[in-house]
Amino acid sequence: MAMGHRHRYRWLMVAVVSLGLCLWLGWRWGGDPPTAAAQNAPPPTLAPAMPMLAGNFDDPQGRFQIGIFEGYQVSRAGNAPLIQSPDGSLAYTVAVAPLPAGAAIATEADLVQVTQQTFGQGEGFTTGDVQAIPGGGIRINWTGRLSQGAAPPQPITGKVFARQRNGSAFLLMVAATADREAQVSDAIVTLGGTLTVP
Repeated sequence: MAMGHRHRYRWLMVAVVSLGLCLWLGWRWGGDPPTAAAQNAPPPTLAPAMPMLAGNFDDPQGRFQIGIFEGYQVSRAGNAPLIQSPDGSLAYTVAVAPLPAGAAIATEADLVQVTQQTFGQGEGFTTGDVQAIPGGGIRINWTGRLSQGAAPPQPITGKVFARQRNGSAFLLMVAATADREAQVSDAIVTLGGTLTVP
């Protein structure tokens, strides 16, 4: 089990680094009105609770601050922090990237472009649904895959909150292996509430 955790830890670090490492606003989806059949359905299984926040990471360049979940480990991947669970199954980072030249006010397309340029070198990194965030910025769902030796590739998922600040895009990314996929939404909403930019 320890070896599996070590492989998963190593993979998630490599995946986030390879995803191009070289927002602070969230929401919850509302469902459709319940139907008679849905009222008799068993209650949905809730995602395991995220750990409490236990401090903040202060960017050495003074660009931002973000919360750290209790027990999570902080390292660096290029010019960005890599903050991950002890077993490496859920990780997050904040990347700061310049907007396209001349983009005084970033469009959704500009933010998607910057996200793809920043993280698009990762294994199978593919952007999915893009949703505008009230107050500015976008949320991007993404998928990828984990390749380890001769084993079949495993799916990974995540979300990115992207928002403009002056001439830069601040990109909060959460990545998770399949067994932690249910926690991605809660994680990014919680972390989005802690991300501050001077």
